[in-house]
Amino acid sequence: MIHPTKAIEIEERWKAFRILAPYFGKVVSARFIQKTEEKIKGLTRIHNLIEGIYKPKDASYAFAIASMLKNPYADRIAYNPDRSWFFSYSPKAGALDSAVNKSLFNCEADAEPVLVLKQLTDKTAKRGTTYKILGLGVIESFDVTERLFRIRELTIEQFQSRIDPDAETLSDDLIETALQLEALEQWSPFVAEDRAVYRVSRQKRDDAFRRIVLENYDRSCAVLDEKFVYGKVIEAQAAHIIGKDVRGTDDPRNGLSLSHTAHWAFDQGIFAITDQYEVMIHPKARDAETRLFPLIGRAGKRIALPAEESNFPHPEALAWHREEVFGKFTR
Repeated sequence: MIHPTKAIEIEERWKAFRILAPYFGKVVSARFIQKTEEKIKGLTRIHNLIEGIYKPKDASYAFAIASMLKNPYADRIAYNPDRSWFFSYSPKAGALDSAVNKSLFNCEADAEPVLVLKQLTDKTAKRGTTYKILGLGVIESFDVTERLFRIRELTIEQFQSRIDPDAETLSDDLIETALQLEALEQWSPFVAEDRAVYRVSRQKRDDAFRRIVLENYDRSCAVLDEKFVYGKVIEAQAAHIIGKDVRGTDDPRNGLSLSHTAHWAFDQGIFAITDQYEVMIHPKARDAETRLFPLIGRAGKRIALPAEESNFPHPEALAWHREEVFGKFTR
C-alpha cells in the first residue's frame, strides 16, 4: 500500500513525465535540463547536474539519473532481445542508505520509473554540453557485489498504458516520441507489426517520420546541401532508405533528408551511399543526357549527417539500398 504522501508525489511525477514525453530520444542542452521552466511552464528542472542522481528536495523517489562523460563509475547501456535497452548504473559512492541512494531503492521497491539522461558532449564542444534523454527506466534489481542498479527501459506501450489505460492505440502526440525512441534501440530493418507505433495510421507515421528526419538534417538536402525553408514551405523531403513499398521501418536511422530531385534519383538507384557516407554514382547514370544536374558531380563527396551519431543512416539500410535499388538500376 502506497502512503498517501507518496501517492501525491507519484501523481506529480507522472504529470512531469507526460509533459516531457515529446523530448524522449532527443538531445538537449545542459541549460534545458537545469532550467527547464524557461521552456516548460510549471516544471522547474529535470536534473540539477550536481551529481548523477537527482532527488528533488523532500522527495521519496529519484526523479532522474545522469550518466556523465567523465565519471569513476561503471555505467553502461546494452540491449535486450525484445529491443528494449537496459542500463547498468552505479549508486552514489558511500553508504547505500544515504538519502540519494535510498531514493533509487524506493523507485525499485514501488516500481516507479526514473528519467535516464546520457551526457554526449561537454562545454568544449561546438554545441556546448548536451545530454540525450533516453526516456524512462524501471529499476529491476541491484547487484550488491558489482554495486550496480539494473534499469530496464519503460516501453512506449507501457508508458501509454500508465497514462491512459483505456487507450487502444498510441495518442497522436506520442507517435513521434515512439519513433524517436526507436533510434535508441536495437536495429530492425522492417516494420514490426507488434509495436504500438505500427498500429496507427500510415499517414500519422509518415508525418512524424518527416518531422524527425527533417529536424535531424536541419531541413536541408544531405547530398546536395540545398535548403529552402519559408515557414511551412520546406523543399527537402524525408526519404526512406529501405522503401515504404517493402515495409521499411520508420526508425529515423532509415531516413535521409533529400531534395525533390535527389529523392527521385535515390529511389531510382542513380546513386547510393557507402558505409563511409560518401555518394556513389551508378556507372550507367554517367551516360545519361543531363543539363544542370549537379548530383553527378557529388560522386565521392561525403553527405551531411545529423549532429547526433545515433541518428546516422544505419549501415544495414544503406547496404540494402545498394543491393536492391542501386544494384538494379535500369535492369
